[in-house]
Amino acid sequence: MKDLYLPQIVGLLAAGMTSTALAVSGYLHQPETFRFLGTQLTYQAAYRKIPLSLMGTGLCVSAWLLTQTRRDYRRQYEEWERQTLLKQGQLQAIAHHAELEGYQQVAQLQAAERLYPQMAPYLSEVQDADYQDVTAPSQPQAIPQPVASTAAPGQPGVPVTPASDPTADPTAYLQNFLEYPGLLFGGMGAGKSWTARYLVMQKVRAGHQVVVLDPHAANHEWQGIRHIGAGMDYRAIAEFLRWYLDEIERRYQEFNRSGLTEEDWQESLRQQQRITSVVSEEMTNWADRLPGDIGSKFFKSAMSDSRKVLMPPLFVAHDRTLSALGDAKGIARLRDAALLELELIPTIHPTTRKPVSSGKGKLKLPGHAEWLAVELPQIERKLTDFTQWTQPQTQPVPPTSPKTPTVQRNQVPDFRTQVVGFLQDCWHAETPADESTSTRSRLDALPASDLKDLALYLRKKKELAVRTVKQNWGQSKSLNSEQVDELLLELMKLNLIETYSPVTSRAEWVRWVET
Repeated sequence: MKDLYLPQIVGLLAAGMTSTALAVSGYLHQPETFRFLGTQLTYQAAYRKIPLSLMGTGLCVSAWLLTQTRRDYRRQYEEWERQTLLKQGQLQAIAHHAELEGYQQVAQLQAAERLYPQMAPYLSEVQDADYQDVTAPSQPQAIPQPVASTAAPGQPGVPVTPASDPTADPTAYLQNFLEYPGLLFGGMGAGKSWTARYLVMQKVRAGHQVVVLDPHAANHEWQGIRHIGAGMDYRAIAEFLRWYLDEIERRYQEFNRSGLTEEDWQESLRQQQRITSVVSEEMTNWADRLPGDIGSKFFKSAMSDSRKVLMPPLFVAHDRTLSALGDAKGIARLRDAALLELELIPTIHPTTRKPVSSGKGKLKLPGHAEWLAVELPQIERKLTDFTQWTQPQTQPVPPTSPKTPTVQRNQVPDFRTQVVGFLQDCWHAETPADESTSTRSRLDALPASDLKDLALYLRKKKELAVRTVKQNWGQSKSLNSEQVDELLLELMKLNLIETYSPVTSRAEWVRWVET
C-alpha cells in the first residue's frame, strides 16, 4: 500500500522545526537603533521571533493531526483487507462444497462396481440404485454384474446392498472404527469433536476400556471416561503414552506364552474386557508439547502393533498430513496402508457465514486410494456424560491354555491325566511361606485390576503417607489423585487398610491392616 500521508507529514515537520529553530536563534535577538526627538534609542528586536514561533507551532500541530488521520486510514485499510480475505476464503469454501455436491451419480456407481467386494457395506448412501444397468463408458468391456437372486435380502448368500435393503443403516461403516486404527480429520466447524464423542459412546457400549487424551477439555466433559491431559497437562499424556507402548509389548509377550491362535487370543481379550481404546484429541500441537519423540513412537506403534492385541487408537486432527499427526515423519505409506480414515466435510451457514457440519464425509479404506462418499450420524447434542453406557467391570476370565489336559464327560481319565491334575492341584493349593492364608485369600478375592495392585503395594509397604502413594504408585499406573482416592476408599470399605493422622504431622498416612 502506498503511503500518501508520509511525504506531507515529513514536509510539515521539516518546516515547523525550521521556523522554530529560526525563532530561537541569536540572529533575531540583534539590537536595533533609531532616533526619536534627537535622541538615539537602542532596543532588542525580540518581536521578530513571535510570528516564526507561532508558525512553527502551527506546522507541528498540523503534522500531528495528519499523523492521526494517517493512522485511522491505515486501520480502515487493514480492516478492509481482512474482510476481503475472509470473503475470498468463504467463496473458495462454497466453490469446494459445490464441487463435491456436483459429483455425478454415474461416476460413483462405476467406482462402486470396481470395488464392490470391499465396499459393499459402505454403499448405504446411494438409495434405489440399479447396479446392473451401469456400464463404464471409458472401457469397451462391460463391467461384471452381481448375480441376481430371488431370495429375500439378509438371507445367507445374498449381499446386503442399498438396492436390496432400503432400511440399511447409512452409518454402519462406523462399526469398523471399534477395533481398527482410525483417523478422524476435518477443518474447523466440520464436527470432529461431536463425531469423536459419538464413536467413544459406541466403544463404551461395546465394553471397551476407553482412555481419552484431550489437553483442551475439562474432566467434567468426559464423565464416565478416563480422561488424561486436562488443563494442557502434556506430561501426564507423555506418561500414559509410555505405558501404552510398554503394555503393547507386554501383551505380545503374554500372547507368545499363551500358546493360543491369534483368533483365540483376541477372543480371550474380549471376554476379559481388555479392549483398550485410546482417543487422541487435538494432535496438531502434540509435537511441540510432548518431550522427546514419544509422540512419533506412539503414532507408529499404534498404527502397526495395536490391532492384534486389541488396543485400537482413534486419532483426531485438523488434517491427515504427518505434521498434523504429532510430526510423525517418514510414515506416509504406513498411514495410507494401516489407517481407516474419515474426512468430515464442512459447509457454510447461510446466515452466520461460518463453517458448520454438512452431515457428509469421505471414507478411505486401508490400502485403497479412493475416497467413498458416506453419511455422518445425526447428532443432536454434544455428548459429555457416558455413564449411562458404561458397563460394570466384571472379573476377568483367564485365557484357557491348550496345554491343560481336558477330560470329556462320562470318560474315565487315564493314569497320566490323574497325576498331572493332582500335581496342579497341589501347586495351586500351596501357600507361600511369607504370606498368611487369611491375607492371601482376602487379596485373591479382589478383582485383577488397579484395586488389587494397590492392595499388594500397601501390604508390602505396611505404612506410608498418602501423598507418597499418589506420587509413586499412582503415577506409575497413570492414575490421577482422584482415582487413587477412590481406590483407597474401596480398600477402607473392605477393612484392608486404615488411615490415621499422627499428632506431629498434618499429612495423612495409610496403614495396612493385618488380620
